Amino acid sequence: MAQRTDLFSILVSYANKNNSPYIGINTFLEFLEKYAKSLAAEHPEWQKWAKDKAVKFWAEISVLVEGGKCELLTDTADGRIYLSRFYPNRILKAYQNIDVDAEVPFHSEESLKITLPENQVRSLNCGEDLAAYLAEPQTTEIPVLRFTFPEAFGSALILASMIPQRFMELAILKIRNYLHKSGNKEYILRKMMPQLQGRESNLREQFNRIMTRPLDCYSEIKEGGEFACLFWPLFCSMLKGDVKKKKESLNEDIAAIQSVYFIETVSAYYKGLAIKRRESEAAFKNLEFLLAKPPFLFTLDQICKFTNAKGMLLLGQYSNEELQAWLKQKTTESQNNALPVLLIVRGGGEERFFIFKDKMPALCLRLLAAVRPQVKEALTKRWRKLLLEYGSEPAMESSEEFEKTLFALMKKYKPLLATLLEDPILALAYDEVEQSGTGIPSPARIFASGQMLPYSTLLLVQRKDLLTDAKLMLPLWYSLPILRSIAAFFKNLGKKKKVRKAAAKEESSAEEAAEEKDRSGEIRAAAKELEAALIPAGHTIESYMDELEPRWSKIIDKQARKNLSEDVKSLLRDNLRKTLRIKRHFKLTRELVREMAQNIVTRTPALASLSGRDSLILYAELYLVKLLRNLKHENFK
Repeated sequence: MAQRTDLFSILVSYANKNNSPYIGINTFLEFLEKYAKSLAAEHPEWQKWAKDKAVKFWAEISVLVEGGKCELLTDTADGRIYLSRFYPNRILKAYQNIDVDAEVPFHSEESLKITLPENQVRSLNCGEDLAAYLAEPQTTEIPVLRFTFPEAFGSALILASMIPQRFMELAILKIRNYLHKSGNKEYILRKMMPQLQGRESNLREQFNRIMTRPLDCYSEIKEGGEFACLFWPLFCSMLKGDVKKKKESLNEDIAAIQSVYFIETVSAYYKGLAIKRRESEAAFKNLEFLLAKPPFLFTLDQICKFTNAKGMLLLGQYSNEELQAWLKQKTTESQNNALPVLLIVRGGGEERFFIFKDKMPALCLRLLAAVRPQVKEALTKRWRKLLLEYGSEPAMESSEEFEKTLFALMKKYKPLLATLLEDPILALAYDEVEQSGTGIPSPARIFASGQMLPYSTLLLVQRKDLLTDAKLMLPLWYSLPILRSIAAFFKNLGKKKKVRKAAAKEESSAEEAAEEKDRSGEIRAAAKELEAALIPAGHTIESYMDELEPRWSKIIDKQARKNLSEDVKSLLRDNLRKTLRIKRHFKLTRELVREMAQNIVTRTPALASLSGRDSLILYAELYLVKLLRNLKHENFK
């Protein structure tokens, strides 16, 4: 019995003696009193349980219950105590002597002489169930697992905390014991050699490892090394065949074949993880390669759509969570206070882009090359127009205003470049790339002595040269002062006439707009009357069109059917728009709508070939009425 006098130690000793975690309270108190009195003379510390045992028992048991060491059950008249860790402790203790365990099968309920309630043990087969368990280890409070082996080779009780490493180590020790006891190591080795030709040295080394350093074998299996993935499935198959051909199985035979079944499943699981890991590593290398290619700048959505050389999505070879973790690592981790290798930059709007730090100069060079002709052409045209109007702007005279104008145009045509040039991270990235071994080619330089170069330098455009080019594009008389004055006089005179003509035109347009507004109102009213005549009771124009559509569009594919419907509607809209513009006095009648629908359907070969033509014509009538019902006077323009 217990040497210590605390209540929990006494309860554990009592449960072990009775081989049950259930302890009747009254029976235990009677035992405790007698036991304490028998020891009190020689061991005074037991005197505390010799009297007032019930008071002290209830004072201490509440602390044990709160600590989760035991439970109080009320399923009997006197009540019972249940020791929560009784079975797990028995199983753990059973596996402590690994040398003895190596010679016998894994411990089961029969060998431990216990019977576990079904709600305190989880049963799994040593195949698919074990593989699923390895992928998603249990998070429940049941700590005991019962593995059943195929072909009546028994079962094994194991703690969930021992899966997979501890159980694998025990299994490999049983394999070593089997090879040692049966003396057939060389026999199995020779049988495996023809199937592993060229790897004989690796094969012998693996057998030696099993015999001398068995606990190291689990690490190789877990890492999913190439030879381990080849060796263990073949070895397990050979050993199973060797055991099964025996007429009578000894304990070490059963222990070995139980171990083989377990090792087969675990090694296959880790082999799958290793294959997936290698695929993921290759996919991430491919991802790095693609990120380093033009256009160098990619959104997260674009990265998710990257494919390999075979057109397969990279995202299928690593999970979304793995991609997010990789991007987080690349954009946050750095050394010696340097920028991360992957940067996040803002676009012209709210978009965020990813770019490798060392690709910043190449990106800027690419953007500058694209925007230079756009800025030069836009500013040349603008200045030419101003000069033709005998006008000017500050950018023609002031270098400072010229720089502002260049930046404004750059922002208009390449907002991303403008945003980058304003981002402080650009200067830091350039500085780090400059200090690296690669350096920055001259055309891609943006900074000098830590300062950004002028926009005129970046864009390769000079104010005076641009102004000269704009003047050379003017007519000859713009270079002669007298002719310029005369031309300016007549131009100003012409402007006054244009102002008067524009005012008259504006007045006329206002009258036409009022007239068109009245016409659109009349057409809308007529369309509503037609709608009432065409639509059956209980339908809206939309629901009736939905009912008609399957009668003339018999395409099975939903997207193709939707595309056909949109094409028909687009064709009807275009024809109606043309009709409204051509017929200035458009009077809406049922006959006119019917005629328009028939003409469109019969004169369009793709529609004329469809079955259910009457339904299609009615469908077209309804859609035309729907458009006319919402007609605005802008449709006449």
